[in-house]
Amino acid sequence: MNQSPPADSSRCAAEVASLSTPQRAGLHAAAVHAQGHVPPSLPGAEAHRLTELGLVEALAESSSDRAGPVTRAPRYRITGAGRTRARREEPPRVLLVPCSAGKLDVPVAPAAEMYVGPYHVAARKAATAASADGSALVLTLSAKFGLLRDEDRILHYDLRAGQSGTVSPQVLARQAHFLGVSGARVTVFAGKAYADLARTVWPALEHPLAGRGIGEHLAFFADLYRPSRTRGRARL
Repeated sequence: MNQSPPADSSRCAAEVASLSTPQRAGLHAAAVHAQGHVPPSLPGAEAHRLTELGLVEALAESSSDRAGPVTRAPRYRITGAGRTRARREEPPRVLLVPCSAGKLDVPVAPAAEMYVGPYHVAARKAATAASADGSALVLTLSAKFGLLRDEDRILHYDLRAGQSGTVSPQVLARQAHFLGVSGARVTVFAGKAYADLARTVWPALEHPLAGRGIGEHLAFFADLYRPSRTRGRARL
């Protein structure tokens, strides 16, 4: 006679099964979401595995998704077991670099190509070096468009963080959830205005440049992308 696996066996699987990086990020994002929703960007196969482990549960299908990828209807919600597992897992790590006033003289380009200002270039080089082992995701914090992946195509614009028209905290929060980084450990490689903007989503973020002058910022970046220049000064 076929028998269902004992409940203790299912609990054990939920506690010890290996999770992928997207699955861990999805659990952390769901754990900090007001309704416990798993980011809709989590691939279906990854989410299905989490349901098999009892870490998330499927929601009733919506008759019509809201327009736009960031407002896509949620499909899964974290369970009590998922919250317990999330507390045991290291959160994803994100390094934020700022946008820049200096931009390509084109109407539209990928974020990785649009920003050409020297501060942004130095911050990006430092963040890339710090994440070379794959331990962190590098995102650009745009004053106008919010959180950008390198491949996101954006329009040319002229706006600095803190000016009228700066992306709202509500938009940033939705983007962070969609990208699966709302529960991440975040470090900001930028000045105060950008750190303050990011802090609306991640109050406990790390800002190693706080209280330093622009020259110290650039030296900090150089210590990371040219470690032979000096030893032990730039620590994350």
